[in-house]
Amino acid sequence: MEQWNKLVGSVKEFYIAFGQQEFLEKEMTDERMKLREKLFEEELKEYEVAEKNNNKVEMLDAVCDMCYILIGTLLEKCKGDVKAVTNMIYFGCDDKSEFIFEKVFKNEFNDIFVRAFEEVHRSNMSKLENGKAIFREDGKILKGKNYFRPNLENFF
Repeated sequence: MEQWNKLVGSVKEFYIAFGQQEFLEKEMTDERMKLREKLFEEELKEYEVAEKNNNKVEMLDAVCDMCYILIGTLLEKCKGDVKAVTNMIYFGCDDKSEFIFEKVFKNEFNDIFVRAFEEVHRSNMSKLENGKAIFREDGKILKGKNYFRPNLENFF
């Protein structure tokens, strides 16, 4: 459970670094929930393409990204309460977390998932450009010029 606490804390760190803490302090709007669902669906499509191509690296990346988005969504719903989100994920109180765990176990990522997630977090933190976040029209955070892809190949 301690590892999940750390992962949830990492996503909260991302929110703060990217000036998104306001979403951890107020009620989630329908518009914001639609964005979160859209982001999750984008990653799910990436996973499905990677699975079709039997690309384990891209599958792992997509699973980590889906989990990252899920944690962010839960943090917003729980007003930034890391412990509450950790409990929700750890005890399987959320359909999407169960879905993600199914992908983790099905693909035998269980031994590498936490380290891969941490690498994805490191990569996500590199999206800042000159210390600022860049946004797509709908609010998605884009990759800045200092962005680097997560190095997930070394897990295989």
